[in-house]
Amino acid sequence: MRRPPCIIGRVIPERERLLQLARLLGAEAFAGRFGPPQAAEPEADALRALIDERLAELAQALVEEAAASDDVLDTSSAQAYLEDRLRTLGDLLTPEQAERVREAFREGTAAW
Repeated sequence: MRRPPCIIGRVIPERERLLQLARLLGAEAFAGRFGPPQAAEPEADALRALIDERLAELAQALVEEAAASDDVLDTSSAQAYLEDRLRTLGDLLTPEQAERVREAFREGTAAW
């Protein structure tokens, strides 16, 4: 099922968002469920089920990305980084999943 691109001040193509999500969830886990992320077209419910299963990995990958970013200097800039990433992923995550990622991310960056 094709969805329109997410618009967040700029157009982020659906394929790019799926590639980013596949990397954050674990490319092998994503490919095992949906096939190669470069060609996969998962249904939203199936994708969100995988996100639920791998939410801890998703949050940890975002913590690691933030830690590697030159723009992240403290917890405040880490939170801004996370919000930007969540906007990029858009409706691929449910609002509840996004909130659970925020909570896990806050825990992962609390000592910064």
